[in-house]
Amino acid sequence: MNKTIDQPNITKRRLFKKNPNKIKETLSDRIIHAVSVSLLIFFVILIVFPLLNYFSLAFNNYAFNDKIILWPAKLDLAPIKYVFSANSKDFWRSFLNSVIITLIVTFVSNLVEAMAAYPLSKKNCPFRSGILMFFIITMLFSAGVVPIYLLMRSFNLLNTIWSIILISISNVTNLLFFKTFFENVPSEIQEAAIIDGASPLQMFFRIIVPMALPVFGSCCFFTIVGMWNGYGAALIFINSEATEAMPLAYYLYISLTNGQAATMYDDFLRNYLPNIQAASMLISIIPILIIYPYVIKYIKSGATLGSVKG
Repeated sequence: MNKTIDQPNITKRRLFKKNPNKIKETLSDRIIHAVSVSLLIFFVILIVFPLLNYFSLAFNNYAFNDKIILWPAKLDLAPIKYVFSANSKDFWRSFLNSVIITLIVTFVSNLVEAMAAYPLSKKNCPFRSGILMFFIITMLFSAGVVPIYLLMRSFNLLNTIWSIILISISNVTNLLFFKTFFENVPSEIQEAAIIDGASPLQMFFRIIVPMALPVFGSCCFFTIVGMWNGYGAALIFINSEATEAMPLAYYLYISLTNGQAATMYDDFLRNYLPNIQAASMLISIIPILIIYPYVIKYIKSGATLGSVKG
């Protein structure tokens, strides 16, 4: 007599049955795994906690700032409203300056570096070794701040956004990333394009650039983050009183360090200054948070660049 087999019980047993092909973890492997997970959680907390603190301050009443832990102690929209009001025109001017600087540097820098890296990826490029050595030397050694400052002054570019743009266009690290990728592009594809009558520029923009989108995405994102958050060049070339030329990061730096001076004759600013500063910082990170989901797929593709050859 055939016995009826209970299918759900068989499925349940299969789920809990150990896989014989699975590599058995040793005690040291489990310890390393536990330590890795613990460190990951720790660093996530270090990153998330300041963001939560800024968020809480930005939406909190100033009288309850000392009671904030992870969320606003008393909800108050006054700091956010102040940042979006006409009183914060310097903030939005610096925001626009950062947008202009970041877009120009990202586009021009990565385009120029890719166009320079493409011929340098060819072994038959004349003076290839010398040109590469020249780029690497400029990456390792700098002429110093004073000559660059004198150069910008001679061109009347001090206290303008163009001083930051010109000093930030060159990035040899990204050039080397592009060169590494172009060296791994199959020569058969380029030979077929030449047979079809493609010129060097057509081959570069219609064939090489679409294939190099992972590298472009990664390099562009790193450039955007660096330019958006950087204020080192602005400290050198832009006076603290030239608010019309300040990038956003430099404006926030001035606001955080010299903010007390602006509250001397304004009771509202005196009370809400930490909350307004937190609201400004919170708004400043929104563009990066918006861009990141669109470029993460390219960053993942470019993460293994050069790891496998052939």
